[in-house]
Amino acid sequence: MKVFSKLALTGASAYSGYVGFRMYTDRQYREDIKGLYTSTINGVGAARVVTFSVLDYMYNLKGLDPATDEYHEQRSIIHRRVANRILKLSVASRGIYFKAGQYLGNLDRIMPREFTEVLSVLQDSAPPLPFDQIKVVLENDLPDHEFQHIDREAIAAASLAQVHKATLKTGETVAVKFQYPFLATQSKADYKVLRLCTKVCNRLLKYYDYQDIDLMKLWKTFRDMIASEIDFMYEKRNAEKTRQLFKDNPDVKVPKFYSKMCCSRILTMEFVNGVKINDIEGLEENGFTREETRKLLMNTFAHMIFHYGHVHCDPHPGNLLITRGLSGKAQLILLDHGFYRTMPVDFKLKFCELWKALVELNYDKVKEVATEFGLGNFYKYLPLILTYRTVNSKKPLGTMISEEEKRELHVSNDLSFDKISRLMQSLPPDIMFIVRTSNLVAIHNRNLGGCTKDRLVLYTDYAFESLYTSKLQYYFQKFLFWMRLFLHTYFPQLLGLS
Repeated sequence: MKVFSKLALTGASAYSGYVGFRMYTDRQYREDIKGLYTSTINGVGAARVVTFSVLDYMYNLKGLDPATDEYHEQRSIIHRRVANRILKLSVASRGIYFKAGQYLGNLDRIMPREFTEVLSVLQDSAPPLPFDQIKVVLENDLPDHEFQHIDREAIAAASLAQVHKATLKTGETVAVKFQYPFLATQSKADYKVLRLCTKVCNRLLKYYDYQDIDLMKLWKTFRDMIASEIDFMYEKRNAEKTRQLFKDNPDVKVPKFYSKMCCSRILTMEFVNGVKINDIEGLEENGFTREETRKLLMNTFAHMIFHYGHVHCDPHPGNLLITRGLSGKAQLILLDHGFYRTMPVDFKLKFCELWKALVELNYDKVKEVATEFGLGNFYKYLPLILTYRTVNSKKPLGTMISEEEKRELHVSNDLSFDKISRLMQSLPPDIMFIVRTSNLVAIHNRNLGGCTKDRLVLYTDYAFESLYTSKLQYYFQKFLFWMRLFLHTYFPQLLGLS
């Protein structure tokens, strides 16, 4: 009862603060009350998921030896059960719960495979609201709008908003993104519930001797990420900066915005058509080859990560469309710019140095740069999360870690939950989200027929371009890299790697 009373007071406080800066219609007032009520229901659901999941792991893995097949099989079954509980909660609760489910489902090669498989269904869309409910936002925030017509059926729906096709009074066709009307108040209370759940899990980890793990750091990072996405003007600024960075690149398009028709809960932008990057059949029907599509994708994100340091961190299929540009070539349309990381120049160059050291197997340099990032002895896990190799691997770049190597790491406790969790907590947020983005790009690359080696080699080329402004230095370093890669692949004994 104390918990629910605390949540109710928190929600009331959030609501009063929200009222302080927004004029209200009666319908918006009802939506906010609905948001507070729903957040209470969400809290009950979250508590059930946490409780049953904790008990599931505690009792069903009790007494099993982590080195046995029985342990791994049982753990896989539990992972899938827990992931299904999170899936049901995400869909039922909407808002930041849905976003959290998407986030976990995106962590390919970091989260257990069962989680990414089950939660992957959240990536493309969410159930849309009826138009009569969503138009409350328009009536409240833009009563003097210039829309001549808005289609009642949403063309896309996500965790925080949905998009409708519309026509302005000038006759222009636009896409309008509406935030869910209950989200502002519901999210404030949902934050408190999720924070409480995280605290409970944190205490349980401490009880079981995982003293160095602090889930609250991960929670704060997630909270800050969502807070920025809820303010649509932040998304507009990100998009405009990205458009400016790619202004001389005809292969990348960012739809323009209509500033007079934009506010913190509504964005009006140029309407664009395209094929989702994971729609292989649709791409082929429109004359786009897998090869040109994946190269376009990888070049775009390599530019963002290694050249610009301004990275779109939510590249799921619904945000990446392929169309035919004015030049007749394939063009990548970037949508949904709410989730970005912008790195300072010095930080970006330091990350390029880290990347160079990783692909050249220069682990003394990896350790040096990792220490500057505050990662200490966790440097030895960076090859695993960025290039999918261990520090002891003698395999060429692009060769994925084998199941046997994974098992050996688990048995030797070199790849334990607490160590990976501590690493993820220690990572600077910019690197953590670059890892997440890189994983998503890797999934698209794989679905389009690409291989890990091609992507890692391309990233290396972009890292070298940032590090070496002199063409002579750049080509010399590139030559050395390709020579080493050739020898490592075909004559590893010459490098002492056989």
